[in-house]
Amino acid sequence: MNEILTAPAAAVDIDAYLDRGAFYAERHVPEPMGQAHWHDHVELNLLLAGGMTYLFNGTRISIGENRVHLFWAAVPHQVIAVEATADLICVYLPFADFLALPVADAFKSSVMDGRFATVAAPDPIDPLLFQRWAAEWPDGSELRQQILREEVGLRVKRLSLDAVAPGTSAGDALAHGTEELEEPRLRSAAPRAIARVQAMTDHINAHFGEAVAVEAVAAAGGLHPTNAMAVFKRVLGVTIAQYIRRQRLSRAMMMLVDTDQSIAEIAFGCGYGSLSQFYVEFQRHCHSTPRQYRLRFRR
Repeated sequence: MNEILTAPAAAVDIDAYLDRGAFYAERHVPEPMGQAHWHDHVELNLLLAGGMTYLFNGTRISIGENRVHLFWAAVPHQVIAVEATADLICVYLPFADFLALPVADAFKSSVMDGRFATVAAPDPIDPLLFQRWAAEWPDGSELRQQILREEVGLRVKRLSLDAVAPGTSAGDALAHGTEELEEPRLRSAAPRAIARVQAMTDHINAHFGEAVAVEAVAAAGGLHPTNAMAVFKRVLGVTIAQYIRRQRLSRAMMMLVDTDQSIAEIAFGCGYGSLSQFYVEFQRHCHSTPRQYRLRFRR
């Protein structure tokens, strides 16, 4: 059932399509990364063989064979250890595609909050599905590629029902709250609502270092502020204010890893009103100081 259909592909330069925010599925032999990187996708990983370890959000996370793992790749992540036998398939789902999926708010929020999701036990069908996606995507017809994207979306929807954090049991839900106590409601967002939310997130991403007014965000989506807040929450599962805080924090994390700017420069450059506010927010989400976080990625 878990037979490997093709030999592992050579390592590829993924920057070209990651920078475009495009969908992609590929198979390669992973290697330790010299530095952390990030891109605006929701990434699905499946190891057909071997094991590997990420430094993700400042925490070491090890993944093993034949189990789907999912995370928001806008959070800095770095492969720091790989077994010689490792054979990896990666699926890069554009963030906009993730927004369009009718998954429970608690799951969507947990992913955007920088949590790593997996399943409690391997599903025998996953290795075959992932191998087919990696084999068919690069040269598939437009119709076949559309079907493939729909299959990936369905797999994420199923994962949203079963997701746990790495190292936990089946009884430990990924996201805590009332939704884990009952069957989550899966709601589809209309294409027009998704387009409006994309316009609003684009505005936030371009101005996160400034004082971002809800009125300006709403105007970017062509909506009254009250309607904008409702549409944003319905599509993303988080409020506009929560999204702004998450983007500021994500950018600060990236800059701590990728630049030599002082912590104060990063805090004010990411829109924090004071250094103390930045420290409180950072420690609440990352459970470390900004300096400790920076050192983890530079050892």
